[in-house]
Amino acid sequence: MKVIKSEHNTHFYAFDSFIVDTAKSVLFEGDRVVSLTPKAFELLLVLVQRPGSVLKKEELLELVWANTFVDENNLPRTVSALRKALGEEPTEHKYIMTVPGQGYRFVADVREVETQDAETGPPLTERLNHSTIQPNPAADVNRDAVSKPAKARYRTTLLIAGAVLLALGATAVVYLAFRQSGLSTRLSPQRKLWQLTFEPGLEVEPAWSPDGRFVAFSSDQSGNFDIWVRSVGEGNSIQVTKSAAHDWQPDWSPDGLSLVFRSERDDGGLYIVPALGGNERKLCGFGYRPRWSPDGSQILFYNSAFPGVAKSKIYVIGANGGNPQEVLTDFASEFAFPLRVAWHPDGRHISVWGNHLRFGWSFWTVSVTDGGALQSQVDSRVTAQLREAAITFGDFVWLPSGKGLIFEGEALGVKNLWKITVDPQTMHWVDGPERLTIGAGNDTDVVVSPDGRKAAFSIRNERSRLWTLPFDPVSGRVSGTGQPITGSSVSALQPGLSPDGKLLVFRKQRGSKEELWAKSLDDGKETLLAPADDFSRTNPIWSHDSSQLIYIRTNPSKLGQTEIAPQLDRALALRALGGSDEQVITSSMHGKLSPTDWTPDGKFILASSDWRTPERVALCLFSLDAAPNAETQMQIIASHPDYNLWQGRFSPDGRWISFNAYKAADGAASTIYVVPASGGSWIPITEGKYWNDKPRWSPDGRTIYFVSNRTGFFNVWKVRFDPSSGKPLDQPTRVTDFESPTQMIMPYIVPMEMVLTREKLILPMMETSGGIWILENID
Repeated sequence: MKVIKSEHNTHFYAFDSFIVDTAKSVLFEGDRVVSLTPKAFELLLVLVQRPGSVLKKEELLELVWANTFVDENNLPRTVSALRKALGEEPTEHKYIMTVPGQGYRFVADVREVETQDAETGPPLTERLNHSTIQPNPAADVNRDAVSKPAKARYRTTLLIAGAVLLALGATAVVYLAFRQSGLSTRLSPQRKLWQLTFEPGLEVEPAWSPDGRFVAFSSDQSGNFDIWVRSVGEGNSIQVTKSAAHDWQPDWSPDGLSLVFRSERDDGGLYIVPALGGNERKLCGFGYRPRWSPDGSQILFYNSAFPGVAKSKIYVIGANGGNPQEVLTDFASEFAFPLRVAWHPDGRHISVWGNHLRFGWSFWTVSVTDGGALQSQVDSRVTAQLREAAITFGDFVWLPSGKGLIFEGEALGVKNLWKITVDPQTMHWVDGPERLTIGAGNDTDVVVSPDGRKAAFSIRNERSRLWTLPFDPVSGRVSGTGQPITGSSVSALQPGLSPDGKLLVFRKQRGSKEELWAKSLDDGKETLLAPADDFSRTNPIWSHDSSQLIYIRTNPSKLGQTEIAPQLDRALALRALGGSDEQVITSSMHGKLSPTDWTPDGKFILASSDWRTPERVALCLFSLDAAPNAETQMQIIASHPDYNLWQGRFSPDGRWISFNAYKAADGAASTIYVVPASGGSWIPITEGKYWNDKPRWSPDGRTIYFVSNRTGFFNVWKVRFDPSSGKPLDQPTRVTDFESPTQMIMPYIVPMEMVLTREKLILPMMETSGGIWILENID
């Protein structure tokens, strides 16, 4: 459709509290941008241009879907979506009236105004209060203008550009901060942003077809996650897989015939299915996040579900199966932090982003055949802007041209997409970072279309709250529905319940700042324990008498560092409840450190640390009497040259310590163990096939509870335990059943924590929704 405007005039239509901006092709409700599909906006424009007129169905199909063969059901679906966007109930006729057997009529009063350059004259709202369009059945629409496909595409692009205003309004603080830093936060005028999927629930992990006409994605709209395919234009989504287990993480083969994906069926693995559905075959019995090579001959994948947390091995496997081959083995050992990897466009190299032991955070491109590695040099201007913006980069993809990279990057607590311009000959980073998206959501799962012009990505809206569930730790049963105990305005992490059961301590995240709070479970009153300052305080652990807290104090100001990065300076610190003074227990040192418990006598802190075992995390004790240099008297309780040990907890009788361990060079699985508190042999409690974490004792010491991702989502599981022999009495049994993103246990394993008492189970629950969006003209 053609936008009705002159070269210098901007034309607006207004009804009720809504304003239709024809120049930007966007609908406002007050200052808020209303999310509409391109066709829904075009339909609205036709209706408001002829208020009071009955527009027949055939006429609307011709005007809105000109020169396009579409199912006639597209019209009522678009009308329904438009009514929903306008807040109109199905039985109401506030704006759009259905005329049975004929079509639709727009019944609200419409006002219109034209502005000169949209810069001068009275305020827009004042101008829109005049010039009401009187309903006129004889009024006509310029059919020539609205039926030209080229013009239709043009006005659609304007709609998308206008939708960016919503993100600007939602992230004003971020916008101002980056304006002050001198970085550009505005999208190029040629870029268009629009939403592809609108189904309820969660649609994520897009993958482009090689011709750029379709997108595969994972969705839970059928009850559990399956693989779906949708046209980038008009049309309905097609369900490709229908397993009772979760199917997700799809990628489209370069020949367009197949999809590879991760499935949780049959103990999990990688599967291949025809692109529009059919016989599915198992490719490999393990693996996550598969990606086809550009020539379609191989598939690259991680062996860990958490490649950003634990070191994951990187594999390739032939498209027809065979034995997976580990790649980057020697090269990966040079990094102190998990790697993010992606195919280089030439298909002969794999690019790597990670924390190098010698060079720090750096970008490398490695030959698959001979292992030769080239580090990308970074222009000084790029380095300066990266430092100024304080961006933490994560996953990335190459532009097919090899001239740029799209990173998922977090700055000021907001995750967006960022572009780095690369010299394809030298691999140098020559320009950027350029911020491509500015929304307040979680922009992730980015993939670039084969022609390099579009990026598809997920915008996830996540809300984390602490929930309490009625629970019997002896029988291991949740006895009723839960309820939230913290608000949804800020994220609440790492809950810890005082031994007297009266106070819950937790971390509050407000953007890039963190605070430590305590909440009374008697009256609900919240008390600020440690305000936001230059330090981050994590892993709070109560003393046995409920009078003190031990935690990690970290200065997270270094570029690109995260909670578990080894280059951060960490120290143990102590704070008395109700006191403002903070006592430092250890010196501030590089490395990994995580307090997890107090010894039964309250004189030592049980923690995980690599201060005495470089590159390996051990269980150790820090004496409070040795403060402020307790590291000088640090005692090793358990260690292993190949494993990292975390989450140590004393049994109620003090005889045993439970913990989880995983191979430092292979973060595919984590196993729960117990060891005598005096030291000795480890006794496995769980099998070594899944990620099992956060072991916690029941009050009677006869059951060990833990979280596991063995079904794809984290849930609480249990194993009965014999305190006399130190051995498990049965196989893991499931306790909770959270299998939907609408309510799931927080999937971020590092800040996730659980608390159990004689009466309740406290968990950080996340409610997630989101869809897939398209950003055009990125290259």
